Amino acid sequence: MWSVDTRDVTGSLTRPLALLGLRKSTMDLAVEPPLSPMAPVDLDDDAAVTDVLNLALEIAGILLSSGEGAADTVAQAESVAAAFGLPGATVEATFTSLSIGVNRRRGRPPISVMRVVDYRTVDMTRVTRVARLIDQIVRRRLTVEQAAEEVERIVAAPHPHSFRVAVLGWAMLGCAIVIQLGGSPLAGLISMVSTFALMFVNRFLDRHRLPTFFQQVVGGFIAAGWALAAYAVLSDRFVDVRPSQLVAAGIIVLLAGLTLVGAIEDAITGFPVTSAGRGVETLILTGGVLGGITVALALFARLGMTPPPIDPSITGHADVHVAVLAAGVGAAGFAVASYATVRATLVGAGVGAVGMLIYLGVIGTGLGVVVGSALAACATGLFGGILARLATIPPLVVTVAGITPMLPGLSVYRGLAALTSDQTGIGLGLMFQALAIAVALAAGIVFGEWVTRNLRRSAAADQ
Repeated sequence: MWSVDTRDVTGSLTRPLALLGLRKSTMDLAVEPPLSPMAPVDLDDDAAVTDVLNLALEIAGILLSSGEGAADTVAQAESVAAAFGLPGATVEATFTSLSIGVNRRRGRPPISVMRVVDYRTVDMTRVTRVARLIDQIVRRRLTVEQAAEEVERIVAAPHPHSFRVAVLGWAMLGCAIVIQLGGSPLAGLISMVSTFALMFVNRFLDRHRLPTFFQQVVGGFIAAGWALAAYAVLSDRFVDVRPSQLVAAGIIVLLAGLTLVGAIEDAITGFPVTSAGRGVETLILTGGVLGGITVALALFARLGMTPPPIDPSITGHADVHVAVLAAGVGAAGFAVASYATVRATLVGAGVGAVGMLIYLGVIGTGLGVVVGSALAACATGLFGGILARLATIPPLVVTVAGITPMLPGLSVYRGLAALTSDQTGIGLGLMFQALAIAVALAAGIVFGEWVTRNLRRSAAADQ
């Protein structure tokens, strides 16, 4: 478990955090000088060195495939190797592979190990369990053999709840996004049904090994088709149904937890190769979603059913208290969909609500959605990092859920709708706005977490 700071600290900035008992995250452990290793590793013993490198790389593979950033993954893997007596080990991360190596004395060849990372999803349970394992390793409480056995148990362990419960979390997110954008409760219910449908269909297609791109096409078609059908059926019955809100919720559900923000974060933290790989994946998968939406729009236009015209100057938000509550529910829904624990879900909900409050406050001052997204994400990274340490969960679990309600799904849909309506200038402007929001979210998260980490390190240095 994480250690609790009980000694007095000096300095007005770090004292409040220390008095709260702010615990270390795995990244705090990674950036601090490691403890002495449990036992020195004989660099001439190929088997012993390889066992340590394999363990570090297995842990890194779980983290990277579960949504952790490249910088954090590399730092934590190197901390594991250092804890077992290989402080000189270096890790290299690309989008689909990880490698770790260590130099030895002159006359002995270096040893390196490589692992392919071929599955990516946000899996908060595994991230949490691996974080606890890393904490035990760096505190010299496990041998290499014990740690390897624990890694096997983590990989084989079932999720804390079933896929049906996870789909319920996605449905919560879809409903909350619509409410947050100013939709009616009925529109939120329609979004829940749409989310249920597209997630179950994508699950079925995934079991039949259909490439993810085509799953995204199907998901985008279901989200847009359901929204347009609901508008066509209910608009004449004095029911306020806005297809843009429903489709925006579908886009966020399909793209939440994917790699756009992660790609930008990797670029900011100095991993351009991994960033490029994630960026290409994001581009392809987003293109799949947009392709499905385009097919739905074209089909309904051929049938004579078109959505209402979109005013790109209107962003649309509910009242502040409703939007803040909806953001908290949406963040909790994403946490449930990502198999988070109850504690992590509650913390994520709180961070999401605070982030939305700050976002709306900044927009109210006239600074715009990009600045609002950056400051809200910065607060999410800062407060999320603090609360995650207090709750002894990895910051990733909290911050990813916290920024999900602010993803630019509405801007993406408005831009696509403008492009398909021969409004190229407006469409491109909205698409660039969506990209700017993603950059702002990534930069804010990185900066906020950096501040939290350095506050924790400063507190430790002042003791």
